Amino acid sequence: MDKRKIEILNAIINSYIYSSTPVGSRKLSKEYDLGVSSATIRNEMADLEDLGYLNKPHTSAGRIPSDKAYRFFVDQLIKEEGLFEYARDDYEQISKSLSNDIFNISDIYKNAVKLLADYTNCTSFLMAVNESDTKIKLIELISIDVNTVLLIIVGNKGVVDHQLIEVKESISDVELKNLSTELNKNLSGVDFGKVGKIKIILKGSLVEYSDLILNIIDRISKFHEKISSINFYYDGITNILNFKEYFDTERAKEFMNFINDKKDLINIIKESEDESNFSVIIGSDESSGLLKGNAIIKSNFASFSNHRGVIGIIGPRRMDYKNHVKNVWAVSNNLVKTIDSIVR
Repeated sequence: MDKRKIEILNAIINSYIYSSTPVGSRKLSKEYDLGVSSATIRNEMADLEDLGYLNKPHTSAGRIPSDKAYRFFVDQLIKEEGLFEYARDDYEQISKSLSNDIFNISDIYKNAVKLLADYTNCTSFLMAVNESDTKIKLIELISIDVNTVLLIIVGNKGVVDHQLIEVKESISDVELKNLSTELNKNLSGVDFGKVGKIKIILKGSLVEYSDLILNIIDRISKFHEKISSINFYYDGITNILNFKEYFDTERAKEFMNFINDKKDLINIIKESEDESNFSVIIGSDESSGLLKGNAIIKSNFASFSNHRGVIGIIGPRRMDYKNHVKNVWAVSNNLVKTIDSIVR
């Protein structure tokens, strides 16, 4: 896309973010010094619509940005030099707010979502992952009787789980020891969350125990789920009523149910965990369609004291990305510093 189209597209997005009304060429020529005539702007807008960056509502002569346009806009924005710089006074105020009346980690999380909701006027969320053990230390198989094997799983911080596995045929102590050796060779030191992706190739007489190995890997994965829990915090759910998009009562209810239910939002956040530490998810970026018309700005956080999670905001895709990106990043960074200052 050439420079003029980019300038016009950015102007349309900025105008729509602040006015929530479809943008026409005449409005653009009045509000922005684009250096071209209204007719030229109109032709460029037609091209942008053909390229999929603009949509034309049936009831208006103006255009509104598409998900593709917001994606382009945000990707450009995040590359801007100095975007994540924050004034020292603001930083100190954030730190002070996070540290206010805290007795435990949960209090810090509650302060963080309240602060972020106040700063952005959107709905804020924080997903904290609590894991006592993150990696496998040891796996052992012991024969109990002819048709029963005891599986012992030891985590890297000492959590131990014992599970009984029913087997069709007796397995000798020697073969169980060999199976334990293979499991430890392949899985010791591996993150619990990655166990399901490990393929263990058995050789010789151990090949006949492939089904047992699959069963064990499945049990180890479920053990990880058992020792891992997610605490979910949110604030500012009624903030969405300030946006024109949610003046419709049914849509507002739908959004509130989406946040209150938590499961779908947690799944969306989890699905995007492989992305960079800081990311923006816009509408159609998310495959289930649950984010249609909305956007998420999120930042992963991880403290030296092993407290980690995701903090961010959710709101209409017509949000003030430039300021909100800064706010989410600043609160996330101060959150880590505050946690580490009280957990030593």
